[in-house]
Amino acid sequence: MKLAFLLPAWLTGLLLPLLLPGLPELFWLVVLLIVAGLLTLSAKARPLAVLLLAMCWALWIHHQQLGERLAPDLEGQRLLVEGRVHGLPEPTTNGWRFQLRDARLVDSGQGLPLLRAHWFAGPPLAHGELWRFEMTLRRPAGMSNPGTFDYEAWLYAQGIGGLASVRSGELLVAPDSLDLHGLRTHWRDRLAQQLQARDADTRLLALLVGDRSVLSNADWQVLQATGTSHLMVISGLHVGMLAAAAFALIGLVFRPGWLPWRWPSLWLAAPLAMLVAALYAALAGFAVPTQRAMLMVVLVLLMRLVYRQPGPWQVWWLALAAVLTLDPAAPLRAGFWLSFMAVGLLLLGLGGRLLIKGWWWRWGRSQWVIFIGLWPWLLLWSMPGSLSAPLVNLWAIPWVSMLVVPPGMLGALLVLLGGPDWLLVLAAWSLEALFFCLGWVAQWQSPVNLGFPGWLNWSIGLLACLLLVSPLAPLLRIPALVCLSALVWPATPRPAEGQLWVTVLDVGQGLSVLLQTREHALLYDAGARLPSGFDLGEAVVHPALSRFGLRRLDTLLLSHADSDHAGGALAVTRRMQVDRVLAGEHERLPAELDASACQPGERWEWNGVPFEVLYSAPPPAPPNERSCVLRAGPVGRGVVLPGDLGIRGEYQMLGRPLAAELLLAPHHGSRSSSSYALIRAVAPRWVVFSAGRNNRYNHPHPQVVARYQELQVEPVYTAGSGAVRFAMDEHGTELIWRWREHARRFWHE
Repeated sequence: MKLAFLLPAWLTGLLLPLLLPGLPELFWLVVLLIVAGLLTLSAKARPLAVLLLAMCWALWIHHQQLGERLAPDLEGQRLLVEGRVHGLPEPTTNGWRFQLRDARLVDSGQGLPLLRAHWFAGPPLAHGELWRFEMTLRRPAGMSNPGTFDYEAWLYAQGIGGLASVRSGELLVAPDSLDLHGLRTHWRDRLAQQLQARDADTRLLALLVGDRSVLSNADWQVLQATGTSHLMVISGLHVGMLAAAAFALIGLVFRPGWLPWRWPSLWLAAPLAMLVAALYAALAGFAVPTQRAMLMVVLVLLMRLVYRQPGPWQVWWLALAAVLTLDPAAPLRAGFWLSFMAVGLLLLGLGGRLLIKGWWWRWGRSQWVIFIGLWPWLLLWSMPGSLSAPLVNLWAIPWVSMLVVPPGMLGALLVLLGGPDWLLVLAAWSLEALFFCLGWVAQWQSPVNLGFPGWLNWSIGLLACLLLVSPLAPLLRIPALVCLSALVWPATPRPAEGQLWVTVLDVGQGLSVLLQTREHALLYDAGARLPSGFDLGEAVVHPALSRFGLRRLDTLLLSHADSDHAGGALAVTRRMQVDRVLAGEHERLPAELDASACQPGERWEWNGVPFEVLYSAPPPAPPNERSCVLRAGPVGRGVVLPGDLGIRGEYQMLGRPLAAELLLAPHHGSRSSSSYALIRAVAPRWVVFSAGRNNRYNHPHPQVVARYQELQVEPVYTAGSGAVRFAMDEHGTELIWRWREHARRFWHE
């Protein structure tokens, strides 16, 4: 049977397990293998047999990878661990983040999986160093919210089996040999010293050794705003270009009659070009785009060696199959889809026209094809897009490809061999000039963030994009443009008239709650901005609001000014329209928010749903006691949001109408809140504890949890359930979904 039928079946079988909420037992893999063997007896059933075989292979790999996770009994334990630093450690604003390989417990010698560790205020580390750490271990878990980055999927795709927070460390042995990552570290340090000595731009290291830590958050914002993020990583474009240059150069040097080389120059040029591609891809740590490029280079050159002229689609499909077979978890990374889809779009959009159009037409059309074709994939991964990307990339790609990478690579080679550094510095200056131009463009246009439009609209939009870049575009341009509009109309449901939806987001040790009526939306708190610079408003709250189809907020109500409640507010207001901001402790908030003070007794109604500010202590009360308390929904059927109110404030507002079916636990369930008097006054059916997993404050406190259970209140924990949504009206309250269960996949905790 033709490969054209078997290869799609193989790819489908590799992808299907990623849709499973849990992995089947190994017994069922044996059953699938037997069924696949029987199906091979029939020629017509062989594609199905291939699909089942691919599923078995992928499921076995996934079983092996899940089995390498941190043991549950080590969760939250502070232990002595020995291991070697692996890869390039990343500096953070308050320490170092690194991977620890070959780790083991000092006391028992028990082996540990690959760990991703963070050392607050720790010293610099280097690949290959053997350390003894005192660290707290955790299983690979993250926050779970609609429309946000799946951190657990990323950890799983990276092969990371545990997380660790370092308390202290002792260097035992310095690196005793240089492996690939050791060479990357050595080259990075040598080139960084040379660039710093000449006061040159160290951002060049991102393109030379794949060190992304040299790029600041401001740099990434500029790249996102201009659609040029792909230029600052060792991408498939750079790998292919370098391999082509090596192939051409070697073929030229060893052409017949120039040197006494009896074999055809192809037999020397092809292997050396493969070696160059592999070495450059290795510098990037074999990321998916470089894997794809290297595999395509190898396939093309191998087929040239056997005097075959492969079609570009054959090479594309074979490279896709090779990456998936070697790493069935690769599709969990956005780079897998963006890399392969970009190449596929170019093949579709430029195929069959290269001989009848000029160079400028091909170059300009390639930017149009990438710009249009990748929008559905950016939406799928909740990534921002750029309207200026086609025009910017017209000149930015050749700038990097000709004025930065070639002199940078040649200059780096000269420096490492002890030669002059003028080429390296020239490349750094060229890159600095590029960032100056990109920064000027970014001032005029921010990244475009659109919510996921739902699978039906996304599929319609994907089809429209494919039609617009295909050879059929002249015939179907108008219907394709009509279908393309499906991408900008999120198919998100809305509450009915008189109904209130309460969505408590999973923001770790913080709080953010979305209240929605038919036509209005209020956000109560916006999560934290951490000392590391990680902003929950940017990373979680705003993407979730976009996923819910919200482009504006009627009100942002900040309970008080503590960072875990108001830290993410600026990120939200900078990314979407907010009509007004209310707050307890409004004077402590940034002036940019233009917040007004919460006024107890203020009432309003949206779509038949009443809202009332119940309480906010005046100064000089402590910050937590100044929390602005909001009640929403019908009396006795709504929700009470008390912020970080303590027991003193709880008693002071007992005379107000507090009865509700849902209560957000005051102060994340701390022991200094949730008095018996408050619980009895509210008489809730559910209480939601918004607190981080294994947080250092021990929230919610076991005594508080026991108190709610004693009074027949059902607890819900965002740390375990992820985001949760309740729907309430005059007839009652219903828990609609817990996001971790709703969107569960086998790699989720």
